[in-house]
Amino acid sequence: MGRDKKKVFVSYVRANSDDVDRICETFRKSGIDYWLDRDQMEGGKIWKHAIRDAIAKGAFFLACFSDKYKKKKDTYMNEELLLGVEILRSKPYNSGWFIPVKLSRCKIPPLDIGAGKTLQDIQYFCPYEDWNREMARLVDLIKRKKRPIQTWKVKKYAEKEYTYRGLKSLIESGSGVGFHNADMGHPAYVLGASGQTLKDDWGDSPEENLLYKMLSQLSKELKKAGIEELRYVWWYDFSEWKDFCKFAVEIYNKKRRKTYEE
Repeated sequence: MGRDKKKVFVSYVRANSDDVDRICETFRKSGIDYWLDRDQMEGGKIWKHAIRDAIAKGAFFLACFSDKYKKKKDTYMNEELLLGVEILRSKPYNSGWFIPVKLSRCKIPPLDIGAGKTLQDIQYFCPYEDWNREMARLVDLIKRKKRPIQTWKVKKYAEKEYTYRGLKSLIESGSGVGFHNADMGHPAYVLGASGQTLKDDWGDSPEENLLYKMLSQLSKELKKAGIEELRYVWWYDFSEWKDFCKFAVEIYNKKRRKTYEE
């Protein structure tokens, strides 16, 4: 294959060989070079060296997750992932080098990639939902030329994302910051989660809760910018009061259960 083509290291479990073959066939038709252990590694070459070689040549790391992977206790894919994560830590988490792919409904393992982020923070692809659409997106990402220098619009989007995630983390901490009497289990939020509101309770309405108003506005702006198309695991739509309350009450219930268990 051509020397100027970007290369992709494909990490997978053998039980997913059929789906991986389909992906590789798409790569071939699109002129994308790749590494697949069973037919493209040179004889006698250790897999770690193969990955290192791929990286040295500007490779991508395609990690194929599925329910079949989850059932595997011992697999070389785990070792490949650990090595891939080690290298990813030296890159921006959103560099596009590490590409998670979900071949079936499953959870991406929350492996730590540094700076408080995990693999679940990286944009992923779901070909099992819509094969043609997701393969088109994947090919576009891999073949995309050098990313342009950030414009003021991109920076503005990034600022909104960081602010959104910071505010969301306040709720996830379970500290009660931003809630009436610091109580996420307050009746106003329980009722709000079912679509009702306490009109007369100051601070416990969509009109008065500042945390909700900020997250709602940021959610709407990020949606308009196309955040949902990126399929980030951390994304949650706080546009509506009902969804804000559902999220808060869920965090509160988890915290309460944990307290009881302890």
